[in-house]
Amino acid sequence: MNSAARNTIIIVLCLQFICCANITCADVACASAPIDDEILIDSLTNDIVHRQLDLERYYLQYRVHGTKEPKWRRARYFGLQVSSAMCGLASNFTQIGLSGSHMKDPEKISIKGSRQGLEVGMVGIVLDGGSSVVELCSNGLTALKNIKNGTSPGAAVKNVVARVKVIDALLAERDALVKKHPELAATNVYQAEGRVLKSFRDWCLSEFADVYADVKSSQASANVYYALDIAADSVYMASQILAIKSLTNDEHSIPSTNTGIVGDSIGIASAPASTKSYNIMYKFWRKRLAKRMQEDLIKSEDETKAAMGELNKELSSKDVSVLEAAGSVQNRVSVYLLWSGRYDQYIQQGLVDQRHQNKVALQGELSGPAISGTYLAQDILSSVALKEFARRPRAQNNLYLAGSISAAAGTAASLALTNYWLFDQIRYRRKMAAKGMLPEQLLAARLKTLDELDARIFHSGR
Repeated sequence: MNSAARNTIIIVLCLQFICCANITCADVACASAPIDDEILIDSLTNDIVHRQLDLERYYLQYRVHGTKEPKWRRARYFGLQVSSAMCGLASNFTQIGLSGSHMKDPEKISIKGSRQGLEVGMVGIVLDGGSSVVELCSNGLTALKNIKNGTSPGAAVKNVVARVKVIDALLAERDALVKKHPELAATNVYQAEGRVLKSFRDWCLSEFADVYADVKSSQASANVYYALDIAADSVYMASQILAIKSLTNDEHSIPSTNTGIVGDSIGIASAPASTKSYNIMYKFWRKRLAKRMQEDLIKSEDETKAAMGELNKELSSKDVSVLEAAGSVQNRVSVYLLWSGRYDQYIQQGLVDQRHQNKVALQGELSGPAISGTYLAQDILSSVALKEFARRPRAQNNLYLAGSISAAAGTAASLALTNYWLFDQIRYRRKMAAKGMLPEQLLAARLKTLDELDARIFHSGR
């Protein structure tokens, strides 16, 4: 064989080898592409779960911050309220003593004594209104600090919106990869887990909406109560000033009682209006947030549990080799189950405190109007005495006495209830703390659970 023929054969053999090598490399590349994408799907899923856990951690911490009571609020409000009630009782007893000791000769009632009794009552009004002024200003100062520190409700919404955008982008990327490879044995598993991820995403958003609306509505409800209390005490102050002037000028008597009736009406409405404002504002803020985020914010535990049931069904129908190829999905299923189970436990434990808070709110709604009603009775009796018995001093004095007794009963009830509620709250908190069921303890337990779940996701992704 000559050299030319030999060289030709060598070239042909080399070309065949190169072509075969290229074909083999292409086959390997095509085979490795789905494997790489499966790894990416698993990594994206872990990242999504981590970010959802972090989202829940964020809004739970926001809840702790948003519902935190200002330092010394309970003590200073209690002190001012008790001092106010004691001044009110002193004023009532002074009027009872003066009217009761001069039932047969009311014209001999001391103007000086009456003035002193009314002045002590004015001190009580200042203390009562002052307690609400202090707390209203405290709320305003806290709101300004939160805005400055980036921990306001508005900042929380922006933070959550930004987090959800990232989660949605990752979900879209993951879904695209799953659709790209319908031939994969674990495709149904990936699709089922995608529905679980979406349901947990919606669940987190809905719970954040609850937290956001609750914080905003609680602040508004408290401010409504303080504002109405200030308004009522401002009117009471005007009534007291007119009452003092009426001691030397009868022309101020009827305006004094009429002004007092206005203040009583505001006082009767304050507690129910505060509760009603919470319900109205809760719906308003939740609806407004849903519109801003363009989400329905409907929390469906049934939907989430159904999605988890579908995922478990898919897993149970697959071969072990398929599950091994699906990455850390089995570990994530345990995370989903624990996540959901602990949430259900948190809700059940939180119902105990919710029932207690509802009971306290109902007591306030009933007792507030009842106490203000005793003051209204006093002013109505005074008005009747002035208009119907202007020429019958004894009958007039008897009505004043009855009104003072009514007001004294209301003030005494206010003083007793203020003390009872404080010590009952202390007793309740100690009892719940011993069981680890205070709201802040339950939230701390949830945050600890999130850390535990996050650690599982981190180790499964390594």
